[in-house]
Amino acid sequence: MSVDAPVRITEIQVEIKANQPDGPPLTFDGLETAMDLAVKDGFEGALLVTQGGEIVFAKGFGFANRELMLKNNIDTVFGIGSQPIDFTHVAILQLKDQGKLQLSDLISKFFSDVPDDKKTITIEHLMNGQSGFPDFHDLPTDQNKDHSWIDRDEAIRRMFDHKLLFAPGKGEAHSHSAWGMLAAIVEIASGQTYQNYTTQNLFKPAGMVDTGFYGDDVSENRVAVGYGALKSSEPNSPPHWGKTSWLVMGSGGQVSTLPDLLRWEQAVHDGKLLSAESTQYFLRRHKGLALDGSMFGFEFMHSYDPNSLFMLISNAVETKEKRQRFKELGQRLHQLIAGRSTTGGAAPEPRTVQSKFSLGILLEETSSGVPVISQVVPGSAAERDGLKVGDKLISANGRLFEDDPVRLLQSVLSEGKQISFEIERSGKSIELRVTPNPR
Repeated sequence: MSVDAPVRITEIQVEIKANQPDGPPLTFDGLETAMDLAVKDGFEGALLVTQGGEIVFAKGFGFANRELMLKNNIDTVFGIGSQPIDFTHVAILQLKDQGKLQLSDLISKFFSDVPDDKKTITIEHLMNGQSGFPDFHDLPTDQNKDHSWIDRDEAIRRMFDHKLLFAPGKGEAHSHSAWGMLAAIVEIASGQTYQNYTTQNLFKPAGMVDTGFYGDDVSENRVAVGYGALKSSEPNSPPHWGKTSWLVMGSGGQVSTLPDLLRWEQAVHDGKLLSAESTQYFLRRHKGLALDGSMFGFEFMHSYDPNSLFMLISNAVETKEKRQRFKELGQRLHQLIAGRSTTGGAAPEPRTVQSKFSLGILLEETSSGVPVISQVVPGSAAERDGLKVGDKLISANGRLFEDDPVRLLQSVLSEGKQISFEIERSGKSIELRVTPNPR
């Protein structure tokens, strides 16, 4: 969970009491020892750390391929989860810089037969989570939710068939489908395939030599096998998963190495890919931490500023417990590169989240990373509409509380409209609708 410090808010807002990550204090000199302990705890993957713009740590750990006894190293090729969303984002901004589209363009400029409920969706809605599209467009008949092959036209047809979560521009919910539609717009506006456009206009200018797509020919000696809850091939690695499907094109379906991903961050921050205006637009939305992964074993957690950055990747996140340990390690690394102590000491100063509307709850992070209600203020909106102490918050308006609960709550509180919460109570999933009170 991307919470660095306690967040103390008045009774009309929310408090997050984030647990300090477990483990010995992290120092740059002690990274090797810390990672050895992580390996003993089951970590397999690679870590890259920069300080002052220079790489100060880069090493692989454990096995890329257990069956062949091939070890991970810094140049191992991994699946990179949802990291391609950043590639799609930059591609769209490039096309804007080239005058081939505007962020205010309606999707009807690029697609025919847009359903009435989707005709007001703009490119910016798609980019900012305001399109109303659900998160994915797979169907129960798909053999694999990520890897079953569908083409672009089928993907767009499915998106148009899906019922929106909310009217365009009237809510916020992360949607991989929206980024898939943006990938289609990249193809239509550029006249190139998404693969060719990104390779020629993003990866080559950034000096990226090991970034590609599922099904690409990568030597078995270089690619990591995914040891996760799901298996899609034998061996279970991206070159064997078939070419990237439009189930995930634009938001997944790609591979890379940590050095290549560092080159990406350097190119973006140095303005090599976008105009100055578009670079700032992109960077304003990319701060803090990112966590990307899949049920196939690959997880990628990283910060963004190449001058002081960490990139942690694994090919062996097999259980919820290992995912939690992976996240905790990433949080400690983030605290290290940000110059904060990882254990002990005085608590950081509280951050205040401003809102004109209130719920009246206090939240505390659990060991699983899910925020749980620790207090309900008497007479509050939460008490009136049925939230209770002990409720675990799963999502708000369809958006998971997985990454940054403070930011999510601030977003859904901002307009004072009814919020649809998915909660877990006594082991059961419940949907509750809560209308915030004005201050």
